[in-house]
Amino acid sequence: MSLKDPLWLVENARFRLTASPVVYHCEPIWSWKAESLPDFTIWGVLEGSGELSLNGQDSPLSPGVCFLFQPGDAIDAKQNPLNPLSIFVTRFEILDTDNETISAEELNLPRGALRPMAPRNLENLANLSLSWNAENPTQKAIQDHALRMFLLFIADASHTAFDKRALKALNALESDCSRKWTVEELSKIAGLSTSQFSRVFLRLTGESPIRHLITLRMKEAKKLMLETSLSIEEIAERIGYTNVNFFEQQFIHRIGQDPESLRRHRAI
Repeated sequence: MSLKDPLWLVENARFRLTASPVVYHCEPIWSWKAESLPDFTIWGVLEGSGELSLNGQDSPLSPGVCFLFQPGDAIDAKQNPLNPLSIFVTRFEILDTDNETISAEELNLPRGALRPMAPRNLENLANLSLSWNAENPTQKAIQDHALRMFLLFIADASHTAFDKRALKALNALESDCSRKWTVEELSKIAGLSTSQFSRVFLRLTGESPIRHLITLRMKEAKKLMLETSLSIEEIAERIGYTNVNFFEQQFIHRIGQDPESLRRHRAI
């Protein structure tokens, strides 16, 4: 019997959600353990870091990492309490062209951690899956299309090696975004030449190392503006900027408004 791969599923299968798609914003003490999953599940990391064991094989977690779990999989996941996870989860059954349920034994699906797209694109696709009412036929079709897009990206990513060397450098960058990192320092952490590292990092995140550092800093600055009473000067210093004017320029470019305007409108 010929096994069905993700591309076959995208083109031919039907999907029946067994739970509404959801984003979990995990508390610092969060962990998750499942001895045997009941459904197929797409699991994507939007924010944070940690580790996950899939059937005894360990993988680091960081934004953009995805898994396609199968019924029967054993999962043991934990997070870095200083960098809590936000996770997109959608659970579903797979039906063939005769509307019969397809089992995991009939499929050839990628296993382990994958990076099917840049973290920002993963978040956009997750939001598309979350934004629609599945009781509405038109909106349900859009949600179904989003699920097929996930599988298409996963199918493509399964043909690309998941480079844990670059991920090690990415985790270092994300754990200390206020540091004045250089590409040379990150390359050494990854054990790659600067040119190799830059290419692999771009493929991993969709951004160059320095642009991704700015993305991380602006995300942290936005969080601090919304959740604390720190001054702009204090926030700029905390995330590694000595020039407040330059910080504000970067903030406006990435966030779309100046820091004070964001804070004034946070309750609206």
